Amino acid sequence: MNWGRLLLVIGSLQFIIAMLVAEQLYPGYNPLHNYISDLGALKAPTSALFNTSVFLLGLLGLAAAFLLRAELGRLGVTLLAVAAVGAMGVGVFPEDYGAPHGISALITFLFGAVAVIIMGIRRGGVYKPLGIAMGVIALVALALFIPRVQTPLGIGGVERLIAYPILIFFILYGLGGKKAG
Repeated sequence: MNWGRLLLVIGSLQFIIAMLVAEQLYPGYNPLHNYISDLGALKAPTSALFNTSVFLLGLLGLAAAFLLRAELGRLGVTLLAVAAVGAMGVGVFPEDYGAPHGISALITFLFGAVAVIIMGIRRGGVYKPLGIAMGVIALVALALFIPRVQTPLGIGGVERLIAYPILIFFILYGLGGKKAG
């Protein structure tokens, strides 16, 4: 059993589930028009659930980076660890905190997307094109998200195009067998 990969899976799955539950518990929340972090705002009825879950995502990601250091190499470990610390920052600094939250979210999204690309390339096999594709999708969505480009998906939908490819790749990576090649 590879504990590092298992932690990536657990962290990602618990966050996706917590986010989906929080969306249902937050009256009037709309995933297309609300930011993901609206779920963690101090005034939100879901703040404790969301902020705990995103912090746990980061904590488990940081532990996974440490446990996967031989598999990921220095660059992969660094990118994953920085993204994980960013996620922890999102939980510690809800969106009400302004700049600290925004910086934490940007770090999570940017370093998470690049980590996915590097992890895929390093792992090889099917993970290489998958990691590149998922990372590029997240980066393109981030490039639309930062200037708040209007799309039919709304700002919440674009933000999910950043987060979901990263989380899905972490799950697939974690569930994968031995390193290819």
